[in-house]
This record gives sequence, structure tokens and C-alpha cells, in this order.
Amino acid sequence: MKAIVIAGLFLLAIGCMKKQSDGTYRVSETTTESAKEKAKDSGQDIKEESKELGDDVSRRAQAIRQSEAAKKIATGAKELGTEVKEGSGEAAEKAGEALQRAGHKMKESAKEDKTTTRH
Repeated sequence: MKAIVIAGLFLLAIGCMKKQSDGTYRVSETTTESAKEKAKDSGQDIKEESKELGDDVSRRAQAIRQSEAAKKIATGAKELGTEVKEGSGEAAEKAGEALQRAGHKMKESAKEDKTTTRH
């Protein structure tokens, strides 16, 4: 972008040169100021357009990342929730079975204690 602005400034300056009586070429002050102002305006326009383009690209990339990421996260969270529920259910069943066994053992132990104390 800078190269385009510099080349434009150079071509503008060459086009505005005036031949002097001694055979040399010189650029008038008004032409130089005009060329500088035009180059500055062109540079500013390029800067603004580049910023807008960069912002637009950044917004689109962010939207894509968020949508894909959001889909993956939602799917993963749903799967994780299902697995946690299944795992919790299995753990509760096993704990219940273990408690039942422990309860039966305690009943048996209590029955044995009753029979041994009566003799």
C-alpha cells in the first residue's frame, strides 16, 4: 500500500514539473503542497479501508470460531452429562447392593448373637 502511495506521489511530482529557462526542471511550491495533501488523503483512505477490512475479517473469523466451538462444547457437555448420569446410576446401584449385603450380614450377625446368648 505504501509503495502505491509513493509511486503515485512520484508520478504526480514528475507530471507537475516545470522547465526553467536554464534547462532544469523544478516543482512549484503549490504543486508540492497539493501532491503532499493528495498523498496524505490517499494514505488515510487506504488506512481506513484496511482497518475496516481487517475488522470485518476479524469479526467473521470470531463468529466462525464461536459457532463451531459452541457446537462442539454443547455436544461434549451433553455427552458428559449423559455419562455422568449413567455413572452415578451405576454407582448408586452398586452402593445399594453393598448396603443390602451389609444389612443382611448385620441381620445374620444379630441372629447369631441372639442364639449364642441364650445358651
